[in-house]
Amino acid sequence: MKVPTDNIYQLIQSMTASEKRYFKRHYASEKNLTTDLFDFINSMDEYEEENVKRHFANSKLAKNLKVYKVQLMELLLKSLTSYHSKKNIRSKIRMGLEEVEILMDKQLHSMALNRLRKIKELCLKHEELEYIFSITYFEIFLSSFFDVNLNPSDYTVLQELESFIDTLKRIYHLKRINFYLNDKNNNELTQSLRPEEITEYETLLSKDLALPEGRQLTLSEQYYRNSSLSIIHKLAYQDAEQEFHYKKNNVSLFEANPHFIKSNAGFYFAALFNFLVCCRRLNRSAELESGLLRIKALLQQAPFLKRNYIFIYYLETKHLFLQRKYQPIVEEMEPETTRHINKYQQKGEHLTALIFIYFTLTHLVLRDYHKVHFYLRRLSNLSKDLDPGYTYFFHLLELISHQETTDQFVIQNLLSSHRRKNKNRKKPSPFFTETLAFFRQFNKSSPEAKPDHIADYENQLTDIATDSTLNIAREFILDDWLRALKNKRTYADEMSAP
Repeated sequence: MKVPTDNIYQLIQSMTASEKRYFKRHYASEKNLTTDLFDFINSMDEYEEENVKRHFANSKLAKNLKVYKVQLMELLLKSLTSYHSKKNIRSKIRMGLEEVEILMDKQLHSMALNRLRKIKELCLKHEELEYIFSITYFEIFLSSFFDVNLNPSDYTVLQELESFIDTLKRIYHLKRINFYLNDKNNNELTQSLRPEEITEYETLLSKDLALPEGRQLTLSEQYYRNSSLSIIHKLAYQDAEQEFHYKKNNVSLFEANPHFIKSNAGFYFAALFNFLVCCRRLNRSAELESGLLRIKALLQQAPFLKRNYIFIYYLETKHLFLQRKYQPIVEEMEPETTRHINKYQQKGEHLTALIFIYFTLTHLVLRDYHKVHFYLRRLSNLSKDLDPGYTYFFHLLELISHQETTDQFVIQNLLSSHRRKNKNRKKPSPFFTETLAFFRQFNKSSPEAKPDHIADYENQLTDIATDSTLNIAREFILDDWLRALKNKRTYADEMSAP
């Protein structure tokens, strides 16, 4: 029985080589079934529960696999906690607070107070304001110890706390706005922008995202504000230059404050990736190439982010495809990406589907139709977790692939099948319905009449511009395919031309 995702397997796969060595050195034992279980799972390319049970069939582990997996999970988490102790800012703050409490328990209050001051400086420098509440608790306790006559109204730390709470409120308000806009941006291809949303974005620009007078924004506030502004300028105004400006501002924000990268590597990765996507869209190749080197260097410095390498594979694959460099995709990107997706169990993720689309298109250009249909089957399996518009789009890719091989018998069967299914659907895609009609008319018409059919088809599309399948098709293939038809060429010939 295959288990698509298993917690213990995922955790082991996410560990770096040095983390695994640390575990073996400090928490493993030669004569221990838990260690044997770690070694075996670590050797697996893909987790299969039955294989584990067969391997340990002659031991008590096979019958108690669930118990041993829990024990191994606990050991791994202890090992990772120990390994990463004080290796990042949050860990230093948490461990520092525990040390303060130990010193207080031992009545070493002066030492505790000095330690607490250093932790507070660290907390404020890196804007880890969530820990201020714990710090304030210890500050009040120690203040009471050193000055027993101190009135509660004299606790200046409480006035400070109010200020920190206000800052946290502003940060979380901007964070909520940013998460909301990110969700809109992620659904850009499948959800059309409504007039009331544009009004909403204009309100955000004039109020929530306006620069405050007489107050400097924290680094966190700047990050969420830049990110939100870039999305609004993209979605509401299609202003690519302003989008680029704010995304570049975010990258510069981190690079001007290296300590902020150290405590927020994940956000720096997101800022760099969003900036590189914008560079790709604006054909800023030099900045794209430079940024790719920086984002790869970041992953080397922050191994816990290596799961995110799928974002880079997506960006590089798209970049190579748009440059019409197909061989590097097949020879380098495809095997590397496949290994990564299998290792990190990312077969069902949305980004995996987008990468597979580019692999499908690449093999379509290279006329490797076996691989085309291999990826179409994989995309079909992924479609249940995607917007319905993608399912129609995958059907379109299948039709185009058979059009490329002039397999009219298969095309006619597919058209008949889709027409029957469309009749039973409550809301079939208008674009896909028009496309089915176009295929029927185009394939049975004379060469002289074909240009008129293409023109009629394009005119029909203007009336259904908000169709999600149409937007997806335009993103990946539609314009190139129609241009090929106008030039009386196959899609492969069109995309192989200089």
